[in-house]
Amino acid sequence: MYCIDVAETANFVTLAGVVHNCRPPGNRTPLPAEVEACRPYLLEQIRLVDPKIILFAGATAMKALTGKKEAITKIRGQWLNWNGYDCMALFHPAYLLRNPSREKGKPKWLMWQDIQAIRDKYDALRADNPG
Repeated sequence: MYCIDVAETANFVTLAGVVHNCRPPGNRTPLPAEVEACRPYLLEQIRLVDPKIILFAGATAMKALTGKKEAITKIRGQWLNWNGYDCMALFHPAYLLRNPSREKGKPKWLMWQDIQAIRDKYDALRADNPG
């Protein structure tokens, strides 16, 4: 989030703990039972931090929390409400590394559009709740 100049805030970043903090061997996609075993830890983190915005880094993170099974290319960049939180799914950083072009319409260009939308949402939330 530093690229959109929000470092001055008390940001809390966790890599979808339900997926990443309990990542299975070999970096494989977690099985449903593995997701459910780790889910309570992430839900407690979310409860304690009470974030204003949640970003899902990739389809696996989004599916693990929301149950949505849409492809990341179909849902990325769209705001959704999950349990009262403003959320957005983004391309996973590994996907962006494999697709380095910044050409209009390519993943990195799309990600920058998403980052700008996140900044707009962040600014709107701060304007509504100053201090």
